[in-house]
Amino acid sequence: MILLDQEFAHPTQASSVRLTVYEEPGTGWLVTETHGGSHPVVKTLGLYASRDEALGRARTRGQSLEVQRYQPVAGAN
Repeated sequence: MILLDQEFAHPTQASSVRLTVYEEPGTGWLVTETHGGSHPVVKTLGLYASRDEALGRARTRGQSLEVQRYQPVAGAN
């Protein structure tokens, strides 16, 4: 089950990043970062025991992206 799926885009570069939090039944919550393009690259940001820890990690990474001038895409989940 996908808990969070948030996309960020850079205003001056053809670059986007999607943060996703998945529930891995029996394991925990997986946080990934996908860099868009013709060959998407998926990075694992961590596997967390609790939903709150996973959302916190995604939130922290989102803030880091905003410092790099990425902006949340309107209408993205």
